[in-house]
Amino acid sequence: MQTIIRSTNVLIDGKFQGADVVIQVDKITAVCPYKSVDIAIDLGERRIVPGFVDLHGDAIEKELEPRPGARFPTKMAVIELDKKLSMAGVTSMYHAIGFNDEELSKGRGTERSKELIEDIYEANKAHLGVDNLIHARFEITSESSLETIKNLISSKKVDMLSIMDHSPGQGQFKTLESWKKYHLSAYTIDDEDVEEYIEKKLAKDKVGIVEDLVKFGLDNNIAVLSHDDDCEDKLNTLKALGVTFSEFPLSVEVAQKAKELGISTGMGAPNVVRGGSQSGNIAARELIKKGVCDYLCSDYHPASLLLSPYRLKEDVDLELEKGFAMISSTPARLANLNDRGEIQEGKIADIVVIDESHFPKVVLTLKNGEIVYNGIRGFKI
Repeated sequence: MQTIIRSTNVLIDGKFQGADVVIQVDKITAVCPYKSVDIAIDLGERRIVPGFVDLHGDAIEKELEPRPGARFPTKMAVIELDKKLSMAGVTSMYHAIGFNDEELSKGRGTERSKELIEDIYEANKAHLGVDNLIHARFEITSESSLETIKNLISSKKVDMLSIMDHSPGQGQFKTLESWKKYHLSAYTIDDEDVEEYIEKKLAKDKVGIVEDLVKFGLDNNIAVLSHDDDCEDKLNTLKALGVTFSEFPLSVEVAQKAKELGISTGMGAPNVVRGGSQSGNIAARELIKKGVCDYLCSDYHPASLLLSPYRLKEDVDLELEKGFAMISSTPARLANLNDRGEIQEGKIADIVVIDESHFPKVVLTLKNGEIVYNGIRGFKI
């Protein structure tokens, strides 16, 4: 089956321009000059962009447990989030699944996270609408999670790995007070439990564990990321180990150093849309103004991906084309997803159509050439 869609605003080779896009089965087979094809579905001035590639999103956690203690069946949560992703324009999603046996909420325990990954993996093969991939997040004090993560990587159920350290005194929680403020508000715990938890966490030997797991991930040809980097020494160590991404660097200086070392940097789209970090860390736009942020991810809010290019245009005068590259072609390239991320002959037909007549919204999403979301009344292919 052949489908041809037309618009005056198609993102091609880094510029919005008029074009007719020819889709055959699951691929883009041609990108032709505007109105050069006799019969096409004319989408007017609506923007046509590549499907969004999200390298880090933990929205599945809220889908599973929207309120503390109110947990829903995993299969239901995976299906419902898949639908929401298609409505948000996300066609390739890396679910950020945490492994932390010592987490106070127990929501990221090894066994629960393993079961979630296996459920997503099986559903993705069988019936989900968009590509649901796995980004395993390893808390470096959770040594008991190591073998499970390695087994999941070996069985090709994990597509990306990140190394996290949420100990108080570094990274996201630069002071013990900031760590306590977050955790005491997020979890039902008392001061005695907190003190015991902190003592155990700070006593862990972390270096050998990190070296071992990073090497294992790289040996299995998956990208390995660092998380909440806060100093040059940490970056130098991670670079020596082979880490190639730094997600959520905590200062302009750290992001600049990462770029000097050849490490790609990413920030959260919600940070861009809200105008700052939810946890009080640096605003993403500050890094983007300095040219030291390569891509954006949904972090915890998939719908923010769409609005982020518009906010960057408004806040830092970044061209819309560059903003959309930060959520499509750049993350696809960094994740070695070389078959997608651009509207180009030979690429997978992962395509998003955006209507800006009132407020930017996704009105049509194609995954592998098939409609997975249609918000245009009366529209049919």
